Amino acid sequence: MNSSSRTAALIALLAAAVGPAAAAPAPSAAAAPAPAPTTMEDTVAVVNGQPILLSEFQKNAAAALDYWSKSNPAALTDPSFVRKLREGVLEDLITRELLVQQGERDKMKVRPRELDNAVEEIRARFKKDEVTGEPLDDAAAEKAFNDQLKVEGVDYGQFRDRLTRQIMAKKVLEENVKAKVVPPTEQDARAYFDKIKAYLATKSTDVPAGMDEDDGQALREAANNVKAMSSERVRVQGILIRLSPGASENERHRAQKTAAEIKKRLNQGEDFAKVAKEESEDPESAARGGDMGFLFHGTVAPELEKAAFSLEVGQNSDPILTPIGYDVIRITEKRAAQTPEFDAFKDALMSFLGNVALQKKMESFVKGLRDNAVIERHLPPA
Repeated sequence: MNSSSRTAALIALLAAAVGPAAAAPAPSAAAAPAPAPTTMEDTVAVVNGQPILLSEFQKNAAAALDYWSKSNPAALTDPSFVRKLREGVLEDLITRELLVQQGERDKMKVRPRELDNAVEEIRARFKKDEVTGEPLDDAAAEKAFNDQLKVEGVDYGQFRDRLTRQIMAKKVLEENVKAKVVPPTEQDARAYFDKIKAYLATKSTDVPAGMDEDDGQALREAANNVKAMSSERVRVQGILIRLSPGASENERHRAQKTAAEIKKRLNQGEDFAKVAKEESEDPESAARGGDMGFLFHGTVAPELEKAAFSLEVGQNSDPILTPIGYDVIRITEKRAAQTPEFDAFKDALMSFLGNVALQKKMESFVKGLRDNAVIERHLPPA
């Protein structure tokens, strides 16, 4: 697992205590306490004598695969990507176990109030229909919550135990890492913005010279975002009819026919947001009436980009075939390119620099835990 993916997993821990996989987009969940394995085949790792169970790994790996099957199914056709994904899930579980063990050494406690608040926060995520975004009554929300627990193979007590460990890991990071990060100043942000402008002026796509790989990657990422946010952009509503990886000709034909029927309904005056909520197979944008936000050059599939930037505001596209399915889109707003100005990016840059500093301290802290741990890995073949 590379440093960037490991750090992303750590930042997810700080963002919030998460519960069932369906309640959160990130495919990394904490290991639930369980009986000791009877054989080595029951484990995927042992961390300072504490086993990480194969069953827990399989749940997390399945959640990760499900996430990618919805967001970028083409990636799952690459065996090396799947291998790295599975290795990343294992390293996430190892990191979380190390953090929990550190919390226990520090005699940290998870107060009942903290656990109850986290449970209620997770339950609240089930009060809306996952596809339509419509509110659910208490009985339906409770059923959705309990159904998810069944999918993950845990009862309510195991769920609370798992959540307790997640909160413990989060507290360890907050006390040992987040609390010690010095916030960047406006002067820091302005100096970084000057570096970004200098890099953009070179028109290079390589990591900036004279910087280590991580810092160079961070600057390039920030520069690309500044460039994108200053470039021509269009705001889009979309309706996706998804294709499975390796879809047959019959499946492609049916999806194209469905998209064409949707286009016909829109041309006859049906409300785009209503149709998107009913028909789109992208749950995230469907819940917002198809709103995909602003699209920038180079950030979406070429077929989708070409159509988006050629349409006029209020115009519906014909069905557009992309690697994940057929899209029908409408442009709701257009903005011309602008010269980037510091004031427009100040807050975002200060947040970005704070996150970079946080990442470095997280990496250092977790590396220390790993260096002093005895870790055995027994990851089975896919």
